[in-house]
Amino acid sequence: MNALTHVKEKTTRTLRHRVKWFVGARPGLYFPIFRRRSGYDDLLVDDTTDICIEGYPRSANSFAVGAFEHAQSAPVRVAHHTHVPANPMRACERGVPTLVLIRDPHDAVVSHVALGKQTQVTEQGVEAPVQWLSFETLLNAWCTFYRSVRPYRNRMVVASLGAVVEDMGAVIGQVNAHFGTDFDRFEHTPDAVAEVHSGRGYHAGPSEHRDQLKADTRTDFEKRLRFDSELEATLSEAETCYEAFVNDSATVTVSSL
Repeated sequence: MNALTHVKEKTTRTLRHRVKWFVGARPGLYFPIFRRRSGYDDLLVDDTTDICIEGYPRSANSFAVGAFEHAQSAPVRVAHHTHVPANPMRACERGVPTLVLIRDPHDAVVSHVALGKQTQVTEQGVEAPVQWLSFETLLNAWCTFYRSVRPYRNRMVVASLGAVVEDMGAVIGQVNAHFGTDFDRFEHTPDAVAEVHSGRGYHAGPSEHRDQLKADTRTDFEKRLRFDSELEATLSEAETCYEAFVNDSATVTVSSL
């Protein structure tokens, strides 16, 4: 790919991402559009939804959904993995039990970029993977997600990534306590965790390859922060939002388990 083609591709991807997130923060726009798209029937909140589990990408979404489904003794309909706020917003509006997952924005963005690079290597055979979306674009999306769901805080359970991966059973217990539901709790044993990871694909669990990509991406992020004041300001805004959520006594964190 030559330099001009690379710039055009990066610009196109950035514009598409921004449009998706503009629409994704507005249920009235998002649902009529994405309801028609292939593959979304099982992801979106509707009249048959038992629970909505959503979070910004790389916030333990796959593990949370996998562990929840693994634990249930009866079939359940889970709305999940749209990675935009419209889904939990609609769930809250309809009184559907809603679990929102949250992760430190710096770590979430680094992991998001690293997975994108790993996907290029694993699925496309790319030797030198590239970062298509800027750190600021991804951080703005993180802020959009959690600013959008904040007004619904009392109508959802929020859990940190740490709480989900340490004891998803306790998180489900908090969902039951908040909504008066009786979902089966996940038994957080090593065997059960391994079974959940094995059924969700390479993206769902940790790997040595992604750890190296994360380390490289984190270094790039820190370099950008040193000379990009706008990026630094966006990260500060995201971190302030994150602290407001995790310092809320109602949020399920590792310390509250």
